[in-house]
Amino acid sequence: MAVSGTVPSSQPKRVQLTDVARWVRRVTLVMAVVAGTWFFLQFGTRWVPAGMYTVPEIPPGSWLIMDRWCSGLRVGSDVFIETPDGEVLSRVSELRDGKVFIKHPTPGSSIGDSTKFGGLPRDNVKAVIIVVFQPE
Repeated sequence: MAVSGTVPSSQPKRVQLTDVARWVRRVTLVMAVVAGTWFFLQFGTRWVPAGMYTVPEIPPGSWLIMDRWCSGLRVGSDVFIETPDGEVLSRVSELRDGKVFIKHPTPGSSIGDSTKFGGLPRDNVKAVIIVVFQPE
């Protein structure tokens, strides 16, 4: 007597290319979301405010890509740092004993630097500038 229904194949199942393509598409989407989230957490963008002419290579109106984790902080880095005068774009002149000393390379800048208020705690550094897109 015959049983109704399908009979399993005696050959092993072959890999279907559509299944592989679907799997690759899903993995690619997950990787893109992970990479985008990491980039958003690590980096940020910001415009230099009008009137903040403290670093000659970065004029007001420039668009910046910044490292918010400050992983590349070293002497000579351009940074946004919290000072007694507010948040300022400046250049690191010295790192010593957990303190950051800044010096504006623009002569005659009206915004204070470490010559006015001394070294600042390293935690005051908000971001290290990575890329500068100057205004037209």
